[in-house]
Amino acid sequence: LAPHPGVPAARSTSHWSPWSEPVNLGPVVNSSATDINASLSPDGLSLYFVSTRLGGLGSNDIWVSRRASQDAAWGAPVHLGPPINSAFDDGGPSLSDDGLMLFFTSSRPGGFGQADIYVSRRTDVNDDLSWGAPVNLGPIVNTAAGERAPEYVAGKGKHGNATLYFNRGALGGQPADVYAAPITRDGEPLGPGEIVADVNAPAANDAGQSVSANGKEIFFWSNRAGGLGDADIWSSTHQSVERPWSTPVNLGAPVN
Repeated sequence: LAPHPGVPAARSTSHWSPWSEPVNLGPVVNSSATDINASLSPDGLSLYFVSTRLGGLGSNDIWVSRRASQDAAWGAPVHLGPPINSAFDDGGPSLSDDGLMLFFTSSRPGGFGQADIYVSRRTDVNDDLSWGAPVNLGPIVNTAAGERAPEYVAGKGKHGNATLYFNRGALGGQPADVYAAPITRDGEPLGPGEIVADVNAPAANDAGQSVSANGKEIFFWSNRAGGLGDADIWSSTHQSVERPWSTPVNLGAPVN
C-alpha cells in the first residue's frame, strides 16, 4: 500500500499483500437506498446486509442475497421477514462459524436499552429463511446504552470459549467503543462485555468491528485523528488472546 501522507502503512508487505481496489457489487445487490453492514456466511454463498430499501418492515431491515457458487453472480436480495425483522431498527447481522446462529442488533420493544443484541438459530444452513424466534442475550451483555454490530468468533477466547465482539455507545452521547464478552459455542453469554482498550481511541467512535476467523486480526471503523476522511477502516493484530492488540493502523488507500 502507498499510504496517504501522515497515515502509516496498514501492514508489512512481507507478511500481507496489498489490498485491491474495492469493487462495487452492482445494482442487483446495491440500490438507491442505504445498503450497509454486509456479512458473508461461512460458505461464502450468502450475503447478509442491512438496507433501507422499499419492502421492509422498519427503517433498517436485514436482507440476504445468495449465489450458487463463489464464482457465480449474486441473486436478487430477499427480505428475511419476521421474526428477524420488525417495525424497528434491525441490523448488524453476523453468522456463527457453523452457520447455525445469526447474531444481530435490534431496537424492538422488550430490550434493555437503545439497541440490544439478539441471537436466532436454524438447523438448515442452506435455508436462509428458516431462522427461529430471536432471543435477547440479556443484561449480561445488553445495557441501557446501545449494543451493536455483534461478531461471533469461535473458540478463540479465554479458556477456549467463543468470544462475542460488539460495540457499545449511546446515540447522541457516549462515543462507541469495542467490547468483547465470553460466550458458549451455543450462543449463551458467560460474562459481561469488557472494553477492548487496546483498539479504542479516547473520545473517538470505534465500531463496526470484524474479526478474522483465527481471532488474531480485527478490522473496525473509527473517526479518530490520522485518517483520510470522516471515518476510516483500521486494523489491529495480536498473537493470542493473552497478548495485547497492536496499535491500530489505518488501511490507507485504496480502501480508505
